Amino acid sequence: MTLINSLRWHRDFKDNPVRQKFVAERLEALKAALRTEIHAGTSERSLRLATWNLMHFGDGGGYDRTTESMLYIAEIIDHFDLVAVQEVNRDLTKLEELIDKHLGSGWDYLVTDTAGGRSGGAGNNERLAFLYRKAKVEFCKEAGEIVLPEGQEIAAPGAANAPATKVQFARTPFAVAFRSAWLKFKLCTVHIFYGEGSAGLKQRREEIEKIAQFLADRQGDEKKDMIKRARERQWARPEDAGWDSNYILLGDFNIISPEHETMQALEKAGFAIPTKPLKSNLGGNFHYDQIAVKSAHPGFKVGGSGVFDMLKHVYRDEDVDHYIDVVKPAKMATDSKGAARPRDKQAEYFKATYRKNQMSDHKLLWCEICVDYSDDYLTEIIKKAKAATPVP
Repeated sequence: MTLINSLRWHRDFKDNPVRQKFVAERLEALKAALRTEIHAGTSERSLRLATWNLMHFGDGGGYDRTTESMLYIAEIIDHFDLVAVQEVNRDLTKLEELIDKHLGSGWDYLVTDTAGGRSGGAGNNERLAFLYRKAKVEFCKEAGEIVLPEGQEIAAPGAANAPATKVQFARTPFAVAFRSAWLKFKLCTVHIFYGEGSAGLKQRREEIEKIAQFLADRQGDEKKDMIKRARERQWARPEDAGWDSNYILLGDFNIISPEHETMQALEKAGFAIPTKPLKSNLGGNFHYDQIAVKSAHPGFKVGGSGVFDMLKHVYRDEDVDHYIDVVKPAKMATDSKGAARPRDKQAEYFKATYRKNQMSDHKLLWCEICVDYSDDYLTEIIKKAKAATPVP
């Protein structure tokens, strides 16, 4: 349950009943949509997992989120249990505000250091983060950024007529061990290099190939070690020891389509895409965001999945008059040169830029993962007991 008391006391609302009523109605509609689209079709015995690129989150300037948008972002996240977030900025003030003032003490987060150098570099000074509900998800005290071994680096295009150089990821992938109920898993989030032209696309594909194969190899080695130790300890079923080696790779892959080589690069390493092909950018024409799994537990199962289109419920086309006449954001009212925008141009700016900067240019992608295997466990015990009991 999100903290929404700022609707009463924050300066944006307390002396403006029209604004206060509008945001309350939009928040009410957003809650209803999330209950219907997410909670109505999923189980409390499952993990609701999501990934969301939050476009320059915390970057300030034109991307500075208002209290209104923070209420909406928190409400969306709060309908899930574990959310990977990409494009968190160097300044963590907004992320801390999201947790402390909107999501509350039931949530916690992990975040990487920034990618890129002082000027940003290819990583654009971005961070990757995991936000998780503490009552549903346990951080297993294992986290790390993925660094490729020497000789396995990525080929990055050089300057004109110059040979390619070997580099690490533009934004270092972030892997963390979590447990939810019966399921332990490693979750790795990425924001894959975008690039331009054929050279940029090649680097994008290679980044996907490298991270997928790295994790596939890591899982294979991990399972072997787990089973070996179980045999040394004389477990009755040592092969079960490898069940905890479940890997989930998710984030912004900048994948163009399910048939494209960028998707094939992900599947080549044995990762399955349990969610149906879903277009996650605001334009609805690319499959940028993905959730991919390489599971070891025989009970691993993905249930529902989808993308949540927030602009059907907040910052809608039909809301444009409210923002022009009541909110009057300065960047919408005047252009970059300080000249006043006519009403039709303000409406265009709202639809093309303002609402995207307040929310994101990506929709949230989610799936439901089974984490409660107690029914199967009990059924197996009862079945074995029956088989061992002599018939009178």
